[in-house]
Amino acid sequence: MGCLAHPFGDKAGLLRHKHEVHSEPLPRKGIQQYLCPEINCKRHQRGFAREYNMLEHHRRMHEQGNDQYVREISPDESKLIIPDAKIHGDEAPPQLANFPARMHHSTDVDKVPAVNSTVDQALGHTAKTTASTQKDDTATNAALNTLRIELDRLQKAKEQAMRDLDRDINNVMIALKTPLVGDKYLKPKKKLLTMRFCAPLLALVIPLLNPTYVHAIHADEAYKTDFHHSLLGFPQSHTTFFHRPSAASKASLLYTLSQKLVLGAVNPRDGSIVWRQQLAAGNITRDGYLRAEEGGGAIATAYNGEVQAWNAADGRLDWSWAGAGPVKGLELVSRKGYTDVVVLGEEGAKTVARKLASGSGDVVWEHRDESGDLPFDLSVSGENVHQISLHSAILKGYKIKVTSLDISNGQQISQHTLSSENEVTDEKSILFVSSNTAAPLLIWTDTSFKVIKVNILGTKHIASINIVNNRKEAIRGITVHAPRTTGSPQHFLVQYQSASSHWAEVYHVNAASGAVSKTYDLSELGGIGAFSCSTEGDQIYFTRHTDFEVTLLSSTSDAPIQSWPIRPKSHGGLADPQGVTHAVSEVASKGSLGFAVRSALTLPSGDWELVRNGDPVWLRSESIGGIVAAAWLELSLPESLAQALATETHSGILGAYTHRFRRHAKDVVTYLPGFIETLPEQVMGIFGGPKENEEDHSLDRDSFGFKKMVIAATERGRLAVLDTSKQGKVIWNIKAVDIAADQKWQVNEIRVRDSIATVHGIGGELLTVEALTGQILDYQPAKSSSSLKDLVPVLDAAGEQVNLAINKDGSIEVPAGKALEKGTVVTTRGDGNIARGWTLGPNAKPRLAWEFLPKAGEQIFSLTHRQGQDSVASIGKALGDRNVLYKYLNPNLVLITTIETAASRAAIYLLDSTSGEILYNAQHSGVDTARTIATTMTENWLAYTLYINPSTAATPSPVDTTPSPKGHQLIVSELFESALPNDRGPLGSTTNFSAISSPILLPAPHVISQAYLLPGPISHLTPTSTLQSITPRSLLAIVPHLHGILSIPRTIIDPRRPVGRDPTPAEAEEGLFRHSHLLDFEPKWMLTHQRDVFGLTNVITTPSLLESTSLVFAYGELDVFGTRTAPIGGFDILGKGFSRFQLVATVVGLAVGTGALAPMVRKKQIDAIWQA
Repeated sequence: MGCLAHPFGDKAGLLRHKHEVHSEPLPRKGIQQYLCPEINCKRHQRGFAREYNMLEHHRRMHEQGNDQYVREISPDESKLIIPDAKIHGDEAPPQLANFPARMHHSTDVDKVPAVNSTVDQALGHTAKTTASTQKDDTATNAALNTLRIELDRLQKAKEQAMRDLDRDINNVMIALKTPLVGDKYLKPKKKLLTMRFCAPLLALVIPLLNPTYVHAIHADEAYKTDFHHSLLGFPQSHTTFFHRPSAASKASLLYTLSQKLVLGAVNPRDGSIVWRQQLAAGNITRDGYLRAEEGGGAIATAYNGEVQAWNAADGRLDWSWAGAGPVKGLELVSRKGYTDVVVLGEEGAKTVARKLASGSGDVVWEHRDESGDLPFDLSVSGENVHQISLHSAILKGYKIKVTSLDISNGQQISQHTLSSENEVTDEKSILFVSSNTAAPLLIWTDTSFKVIKVNILGTKHIASINIVNNRKEAIRGITVHAPRTTGSPQHFLVQYQSASSHWAEVYHVNAASGAVSKTYDLSELGGIGAFSCSTEGDQIYFTRHTDFEVTLLSSTSDAPIQSWPIRPKSHGGLADPQGVTHAVSEVASKGSLGFAVRSALTLPSGDWELVRNGDPVWLRSESIGGIVAAAWLELSLPESLAQALATETHSGILGAYTHRFRRHAKDVVTYLPGFIETLPEQVMGIFGGPKENEEDHSLDRDSFGFKKMVIAATERGRLAVLDTSKQGKVIWNIKAVDIAADQKWQVNEIRVRDSIATVHGIGGELLTVEALTGQILDYQPAKSSSSLKDLVPVLDAAGEQVNLAINKDGSIEVPAGKALEKGTVVTTRGDGNIARGWTLGPNAKPRLAWEFLPKAGEQIFSLTHRQGQDSVASIGKALGDRNVLYKYLNPNLVLITTIETAASRAAIYLLDSTSGEILYNAQHSGVDTARTIATTMTENWLAYTLYINPSTAATPSPVDTTPSPKGHQLIVSELFESALPNDRGPLGSTTNFSAISSPILLPAPHVISQAYLLPGPISHLTPTSTLQSITPRSLLAIVPHLHGILSIPRTIIDPRRPVGRDPTPAEAEEGLFRHSHLLDFEPKWMLTHQRDVFGLTNVITTPSLLESTSLVFAYGELDVFGTRTAPIGGFDILGKGFSRFQLVATVVGLAVGTGALAPMVRKKQIDAIWQA
C-alpha cells in the first residue's frame, strides 16, 4: 500500500499520512487514536495511531508531567480530554488506562523510541515536502530521491533496532521462564515481543529499580493509617449562626468565624466541615466580623483592615477589599437583587464609612468623620445607615454619637449625641447593637451593673431598666439576646450570670414611643447557663441551655413550650465538668408533633457540640487545637506478663524453664475454651480478610508497636491524650492550669517516664500527671519574681531523677545535697545572647566548661541537638567499590544558628558540647533573616533551610558557601571521619578519648555539603526514626503554602551525588545519581495527601516495633495530623491487599494436584523402567 510511490508498513500509517497531508478525514470506527494531553498542542486534535508514539511525542515536545490517561475514542466523540493525574495514593479515574511518564534511566531501551521518533518526523516532513514541491517544480525530484534514500535508511535502522530490542527482551523472558501473554502483541512466526508490549513491561519494572517510586504508601492505606483533626478554633459568640447557603436550599449550615480567624461551614448532621478558609495565620483576635445575607447565599467577613465576600455554599472568594485601618463595623445591605457591603473603618484619627458594591467590592460611596471620635459599630435600618461612635466627655466616660446616613449615596441625614457618660466607660459597656430591623436597638449598661439603658437608633429617647439583685453573689456579666432579622418584633432577653447561678428577663420595646416593658422573668438556676435566640416567621424563640435540661420558650410567655432532659455524659463526656459558654439554636415547628430544636453549644474547653432535642449528636474536639508541646507515650506490656518475664529473667535456666512451662499450661487452661468458641469466626476471617474497625479498649502495647499515645498541652491550658492507632481518638482531656483569655500557656517541653508525664512551663512551672488516666499528681506554679527559667531533669549518682534549675542568664543551680551522675553535660542559652556548656559531677557545684559568644552584630537564632532516640545501625557507609567511608558519630553535637540582620547574613556553627570546640562553620550572605530558618540534625548529617536574595547581601563573605540563585534553599551536610575511604582519622586506633582531658586535639570532621533550590518555603524539619535505624531516614518537612508535610527521601538529598556528570558504575551501584540543583516537591512525597492541614509548626516521630515504619505526629496553631511512614516501603509487614483466601487456595490446590499427579508420575517411571 502506498501514496505517490511512498510505501507504508501498515494501514494506520497510510491513513494518518492521508489525513495530515491530503486533509482526508480519519475513519472513526475501529481505529484507536491516542491524543496528546496538552490542549494547546495540534496533536491534541489529530492524535497518533500508536500509544508509544504519543508518549514519545509528549516526552520530546512537552515538559515532563503527571501520568497521562488514554482510552479509545467512540464514534460519537469529537475530541478527548485527558484529566490531570491525582496525588499519589489516590485512585485513578475509572475506565482509563494508566501509562507511565518519562523514565529517568539511560538504557538501550531509550534509543529505540528516539529512532522511532526520528523516523516519524522524517515521514511527516517527507510527505509535506512532496505535496508542496510536486505542484510547483519538477526539478525537486533529485531532492525527493535523496530524501527517499535517507528515509529508507532510517526505516531500516528503526526495524533493526526494534528487532534487537525484541530479541533481548525475549531472551530475558525465556531466561525467567515467564510465559508471553497477549497474542496480538506477538509476531506470528518468531513470537517476539513488540514495542507495544515493551512499554507496559518496562512501566512495571523500572519503578521497582527507582527508590523514589517505592517511597509512597499503598492506595488502600491512604486515609486509614493516618488521621487528621480538621479544626476551626474556638467559635466566637457574635460570629456563629445557622444560615441557609442559598435561597433555594431547605437545609441550613452552621457558620462560624473562630478566634483563630478561620471561617468555616459545618454540616449540622454529622459535624463534618463542608469548607473552611484561613483568613490569617497565627492570630488570636476578637475583632473579626461575619455577616450573612438574609435569605441569600452571600456572606462577608472583616478582620483588621480587609473585607472579603464569600459564596456561602462552597466557600469561594468572590472579592476582597483592603482599607487603610482596622474595621470597626460590618453589615450587608440587600437591595433589588444585589447585596452590597457597608463597612466602618478607623483610619488614624478619621472614621470612614463606605459602601462596597456586590460582585466587585468597588467603593460606591464613602463618608468621612474627622471629629476624632472612636468608631464602635454601625447598623442598617430601612434606607438608613447608623454610624455609632464614642465621644469623650469632659469629666469622665463617653457619650454615644449616632450619625445617620442615606444608604443610597452616603449623605448625612442627621446626627445626635446620647447622654451615656455616666455608664459607658469603654467599649465593653455597650451590650448589644441590632441591625436589619425596622427599629434597631442600642443597649448599654454601667460598670457596676445597676442599670440598663435602651435606645432605638435614629431617635433620642433613652429607656432605663433598673437591675434588682437581691442575691448574695454579685453579677459578673450581662448578655443580651435579640433577633437580627427583618420584620421581627422588638423583643430581647437579658441574661445575668453570677459565680454560681444565672437568670434572665424578657423585655418588649414599643417601636413608636421607645418605651420598654418587662414581659416575664426566668427563674434562677445553678451553674453556668446559656441562652440563644432564633426566629421562625414573626415568632421569636429563646432556648435555655443548662447542665441538665434544654428548654424552649416564646418571647411572649414564660410558660415553657417544650423541654428535653440532657442525656448523661453530654457536653463532651470529658474528665472535668463543663457548662455552656454560649449557644446558637435553630427551631422548627412540626405542627401537632411539637417542636424540634438543635443547638450548637460552645463549651468552656473550646469543644463544639450539637444537641438535638436534648440528645448529643456530635462533638468537635476544638479544644485540642493550638498545641504548644507534645510527647510520645510508650505503652507497656500487660502487667502480669511483664512481671512473669521479669521473674524468668532473674531466675536460673531450670527455674525459668519450669516457670514458663507452668505459665503456658495455665494459659492453655484459661484461654483454650474461648479460643475454641471463636475458632469458626477466625476460620471465616481467613476467607473474609482482616476485620475493620475492631475496637480495642486496652492500654497495652500491640504486636507491631502501632498503638501509641501522644500527650499534648494546648495554649488554652489543657492537657489531652490522643490514641494514634484509633484515628487520633481523644482518650482524656482536662483543664490543667488557668489561663487568661488573652494569654497562652507557655510550655518548654513534656517529658514522659513510666507513664508519668511532667509538663515543664516557663518560670519553673511543673505539672505532673498520670498519663494513662489524666489524674493530676502534683502542680508547682511558676515563680514570677525569680530569675528561674526552667527545670531540667537529670540523674543523680543513685540513678534518681533530679530537677536542675536553669536561670534566665543561662546559669544553673543544683539542689542542695544532691550528687549528680559523673559526666553529665548541660548546654544552656542565656538571655544575653550567649550559650554555655556546664559539666556536672559528684560535687554539688557545676563547672563552666565553655562559652559561645557570637561575633559583633550576630544574634543566636536557635540551638539544635540530636533527637533522644537517635540510634545508629552502621558506623560507616559502604561504597560501590567495597570500601568504607566512616561516619563522624558524636553524641555531643550542638548546632547553633546565628543571624546578622543588618548585613543579611546567617551562620551555622557545629559545636562539641563537652569542649565547646567549633567543628564546622558555614557562612551565608544575602539571607532574609525575617523568615524562618528550619534546622535539624541526626546521625552524621544535618540540614537547614534559608531564603537567599543575593542582591541584598552587604558584602559577600570570603567563606560564603551559598549558591547564587534567589529563593528558598535547603542545605544538607554530611560528616565523615576522613575524606579517604577506610580511614578512621587521627583517632582510628584510640580506645578511649575525652574531648576535655585528652592531649589529642578533637579532629574536625570531613564535611560534604550540597544546596538545593526549593519551589516554596519550609518551616520545620525533622527526620524519621526507626527502631534500629537500619531503614534509611527520610526528611520530614512542613510546607506552609501547600498546607501539608513532605517526606523527602534521603537518597534525593544525599550530598555525595555527583555534580555536573553522570555517576560512575561504582556510584550507581551505591544508589547515587546525577545532582540536580532544583528539588521539586513530588506529589508522592506528600504524607497529608489531598488534605489541607492548617497551622502546623512542629513534627515529632517515634519508631514502631517494625523496622520499616516510623510513626509521625504533627501539631501547631490549629490542626492535628498523624500517620505512619515507611521510607523504603513496608518490607516487614503484609499489606491489606494480601489475600488469605488466595494463599490457602494455592496451598490446597498444590496439595491436591500433587496427590493426583503422584500416582501418574510413579506409573510413568515404572513403565519407563520396564521399557528400558
